[in-house]
Amino acid sequence: MTSQDTLRADVDDKKTIDEQQTKEPAKKLVKIVNGKNEPEFQLKLIPEHLIFKYASLGPGFATFTIVNTKTDRQAFKVKSSDNTFYRSKPSVGFIKPGEKMHIRVTYLNPYQNVPNENQHTKHIAVYHVSAGNAKTYKEAFEKKTDGVYHYYCNHQADMQQVDDNTDTDKKV
Repeated sequence: MTSQDTLRADVDDKKTIDEQQTKEPAKKLVKIVNGKNEPEFQLKLIPEHLIFKYASLGPGFATFTIVNTKTDRQAFKVKSSDNTFYRSKPSVGFIKPGEKMHIRVTYLNPYQNVPNENQHTKHIAVYHVSAGNAKTYKEAFEKKTDGVYHYYCNHQADMQQVDDNTDTDKKV
């Protein structure tokens, strides 16, 4: 009987936390506009914004999917504005017409700290080109890129930073 009450209390507490989170103003996600010489991305990307999530002070992860909406095979490559912090897997490859490719981007978090939304102003760029009969992605990208999309790296940390200088035994 006690365990049922505890379980019910846990559910009620979770509901209260969820309600509090929905009342907080949502951070506006920014989209990076392509430069003058950068063609618009012509394949489908899901989602529109890249959000890194964390469970601990270790690395953060975000994923996106490229869908080939063209009638020909496409080559893609994913680049980071800073390889010290971000890596993607796979970073290059081919996508047949109608296929999807799932990409996982890792924020390495080399300093093991809670990410701050103003801490990093990095981005991930996704390029694609019609691959034709190319055997390697380098061969496919020898000609001009057909499209590029820039993801701004947004960080959503659901953890609390621990301050080692806090003395909990002090009396007021």
